[in-house]
Amino acid sequence: MKIFISWSKQMSMEFAIKIKQLLESIDPNIKAFVSEMDIGGGEDVQSKIIENINQCDKLVICFTKETKRSPWLLFEAGYARGCRKKVIPLLFDFDSNWHSWIDNPMNIAREIRFHGPNFVSEFMKSFDVQDTPQNRQKITQFHQEILEIKEKNRVVDVECEDLIERLLNDGSFSMQNPYFRERSAFFLTGFESFELYKIIIDSFLYTGKYLWIYGRKNMKLFSGNYNNFFRYLDEKAFDSKLGMDGIDFRCLFLDPTSDEVKRAHKQQEIFLSELNSSIFRAQSVVGKNTELKKCFRSYSHRREEIIIRLDNCILYSRPVFDSNGVPQLLTNTGFEIFSIKTDKGKECINKFEVIWNNAKEMF
Repeated sequence: MKIFISWSKQMSMEFAIKIKQLLESIDPNIKAFVSEMDIGGGEDVQSKIIENINQCDKLVICFTKETKRSPWLLFEAGYARGCRKKVIPLLFDFDSNWHSWIDNPMNIAREIRFHGPNFVSEFMKSFDVQDTPQNRQKITQFHQEILEIKEKNRVVDVECEDLIERLLNDGSFSMQNPYFRERSAFFLTGFESFELYKIIIDSFLYTGKYLWIYGRKNMKLFSGNYNNFFRYLDEKAFDSKLGMDGIDFRCLFLDPTSDEVKRAHKQQEIFLSELNSSIFRAQSVVGKNTELKKCFRSYSHRREEIIIRLDNCILYSRPVFDSNGVPQLLTNTGFEIFSIKTDKGKECINKFEVIWNNAKEMF
């Protein structure tokens, strides 16, 4: 049996090589083709690829989120289907819309999910591999090696991957976003935007545990766009006999009676008016719910960094101050995302806790 293994980008290539090694070790009748290993110097790459797709019995696609829209996977999968070859998408990352990038052939090909509960059995069945203890052991070892490759190539901690994926799939963020350094994702634009808050709220709603916001006016949160979010909080606080029923929502406002209001904006009166309006809307949302009231506090000091905790991720930015110590507009500026498990993440959690404990109740 001849197997063509399609890949794109570094991690997918490493997966492809591991698949080749696995298949050829468990069945001597299998010959797997991986372009990185089986095309020699000076050979025509495209001709060699087409030749091997024509000769293969099955084509395997090494799917990751990184290769989701790869033109190479699109071409090779489409050409194989045109040749009436069996195409097997092997999903190394979970993505509910993994085949949305191509209508044909992927929508008619049954996938194998690497993280699925029946991965070993489905793998053996798809490649006609004999079900023996030895082969199961080899596939299990392959599974562990893939996990090690994923960890080695991980640019951010796993806690932040879903949030970053949501941001990448949103058209509001520029194509240059993000770049990665030391397991942090740096977005060049989009902070404090309505689009970012929508993604944060959608990510937290019904499934999240932690949402902490170190804000000032929190106008976007109380813009009237998130009524379903506050109904959810109200129900959680009203129905539970144990506080907020398993969720931890905290929101910090700047105290409108503090001296810091004078330095918070170039136009003090406008800022104070907006701050009071936002607090009034928050008070209307809270109503008489005593548990929900506990989720809001106010501080009086100068805010020199912005911290939002979404479950085990931190969204972080620092304001820029002018010569008079007045912070510049933050909306649509840059920010970074990192795990609470990092040193910086732990520091942010500690800072927020200190600020929260020193803040006063609002309602």
